[in-house]
Amino acid sequence: MNFTKNRRNKPLYKKFLPLKKNVQIRDKLMKFKKKKWQKFQQLIRRFRKKKFNDPISYFLFNFKNFFKRKFKYNLQNKQRLSLFYGVLRKSYLKKVVRLILKKCKNLNLHATILFVKRLETRLDTALFRSYFSYSFKNARQLILHKKVYVNNKIIQYNSYLLKKGDLITVNKNIFKFVVHNILNPRT
Repeated sequence: MNFTKNRRNKPLYKKFLPLKKNVQIRDKLMKFKKKKWQKFQQLIRRFRKKKFNDPISYFLFNFKNFFKRKFKYNLQNKQRLSLFYGVLRKSYLKKVVRLILKKCKNLNLHATILFVKRLETRLDTALFRSYFSYSFKNARQLILHKKVYVNNKIIQYNSYLLKKGDLITVNKNIFKFVVHNILNPRT
């Protein structure tokens, strides 16, 4: 029998705590009053003021500690990236990286530029960045409920890659919702 771990939905703002960074730049986090959030808010305020030095210029005295820090740094960056683009799965990120590395060899372009371009041309990202929806979760829900059209065709995949010149339209039932989101963007 194959057992899988139950995926309990953790509120998005709680995922920012171990990262010690407000990845999606939400003002809501700065308004929490409980003690556990005050430490997080102080960290964010301190990092805003602090200027960082070049990480390569640090003195490395203990290799074990260095590898631990490097692993932690890479893990946190991967988690920040995933949260910045609305909680992307690890398997999806691996797949995209693999595709980009193949394409970058052929086109002779920098891999990071292709990677960011790939993530930014997703349909859910486009809806969120253009304020059609107030969160990635909401953008995905609109797509799954067949409320979004690309070139007058219903698209049900949030990872649909947009091309230059594609026309995004929404169902008339949610038109007021989209107008409200555009006029009153949540940050």
